Amino acid sequence: MNVREAFDVDSLKRRLLPESSVKEAGKTGLSVAAVAIIIDPKKEGGSVLLIRRTERQGDPWSGQIAFPGGHKAPTDQTSLETAHREAWEEVGIQLSEHELLGAFPLVYSRSREVEVSPFVFQLRHDVSVRKNDEVAESFWAPLSELQNIAVSKIEVQVEEGRLLVECYLYRGHTIWGMTFRIMNSLLGRES
Repeated sequence: MNVREAFDVDSLKRRLLPESSVKEAGKTGLSVAAVAIIIDPKKEGGSVLLIRRTERQGDPWSGQIAFPGGHKAPTDQTSLETAHREAWEEVGIQLSEHELLGAFPLVYSRSREVEVSPFVFQLRHDVSVRKNDEVAESFWAPLSELQNIAVSKIEVQVEEGRLLVECYLYRGHTIWGMTFRIMNSLLGRES
C-alpha cells in the first residue's frame, strides 16, 4: 500500500469544540449516548478506528459500521465518561492515556430519539484493539483515503422497510446514517 498524505489534524482541531464548551447531552429528555472517534496519527498518515456492530435481533444499529460508543450508563457522570467507558468495553482502549482533541456538536439519530456526543481522541502510543461481543469486526480506515471517496447512494434495510441513503462505500463496508454524518464532520464536509 502506498504511503498516504497525512491527515490535517490541526485543521480538525480548529473545527472541534473544546471540552469545556461541550453542551452536555440529556437536557432534552432524549436518550443519551456518546461515541469515541479514535485517530491513530501513525497509521497511514492518520487513520480512524471503525467497528462493525454484532448482528442482534431488535438492535436498530445491528451490523452497522460505527465508532466505538453507546448509551450513557447510570454510573456515567458525563457523556465524556460514556465515551471512555464504551471505548474500553468495546475495543479495549483506555482513552485516559490519550489526547482528547475536542468534540463535535451533538448529533441526533433520525430514527430513534437519541442524542449522541461525538468526542475526538488522538492516540499517544500504539494500542491493540480487543473487541468484546458487541463488536463483530474492527478496522483502521486511513482518513486521507476516506477524504477521496465520493458519496454514494444505496438502499438499506431498516425497521420500517427499505430506505435510500447517502453513504461511503469503503472496502466492502457501507458507512451510512449517524456514522456517515459524523464522518462528514470529521472530514470537514457538509452533511
